[in-house]
Amino acid sequence: MRRAILTAVLLSALLLTSCEVHFGDRKYEVEWYVVAIPTVLIVVLSAVIAGTVLSKNTYVCSKCSHRFHPKWWQAAFSFHLNSDRVFKCPNCGHKGFCRKED
Repeated sequence: MRRAILTAVLLSALLLTSCEVHFGDRKYEVEWYVVAIPTVLIVVLSAVIAGTVLSKNTYVCSKCSHRFHPKWWQAAFSFHLNSDRVFKCPNCGHKGFCRKED
């Protein structure tokens, strides 16, 4: 999943060879990186913020009932359904859906 997102961002950045910006009656030619760099920065910043917020939650392993806090990057890029996320339990090593504790 992470590779697919990264590939999509990079391909869309490469496809933007130039952009035309219209401001009033004037037309400006803008290089592709002027659009691509802020886009990549926004995506990365959003992932870091979302991961940081989600990593503060406590998750419970479905196999051994161990409570843990994931790292920010695990929380940001984990597969999820509603509030349950797929993590590898640090206690027993079971990889599966872990329930978010309220």
